[in-house]
Amino acid sequence: MISYHSLKAFVIAFTSDFISQILWKYNHDNSLSTYVEGHLSTFSGEILNSEGQLVNDTCKYWDYRLEHGEASLWWWKLKAVQFIFVVVFEHFVFTIVRLIDLLIPDIPEKLEALIHLEDSFAREMMKEVIEVDLEKLEDIRNRVKVKKRQRQKYE
Repeated sequence: MISYHSLKAFVIAFTSDFISQILWKYNHDNSLSTYVEGHLSTFSGEILNSEGQLVNDTCKYWDYRLEHGEASLWWWKLKAVQFIFVVVFEHFVFTIVRLIDLLIPDIPEKLEALIHLEDSFAREMMKEVIEVDLEKLEDIRNRVKVKKRQRQKYE
């Protein structure tokens, strides 16, 4: 199951130009001056014009394809960087969440002290119950011994 943070990472990576712009800057001397032109693919061929006639023309569209229609090396680099971003983003978020989980206790200190106090009180009560039961048991044993002695006298 994909977590909420993974979904956010995929949205950032695949629906925005954030990563492609960073990658373009990295490969082109920190400049976005040729960014748009570099992302337009060219199609040359017969196209229907407004009068319904086939004409040879060239059109440009936003994609990362070569003239023959196959994916360019830039497209493969971009996809690799996008997937790396998703993994890094997920691990970053999971690390931050884990640190917050470690730094903020699940149970407030006052409540933890009350629970410890109740536990110790319950242990002491159990000890008293066991001691009372042991005293009763010892009393019953003594009565049984007395009864046995009385029976032995009459046998």
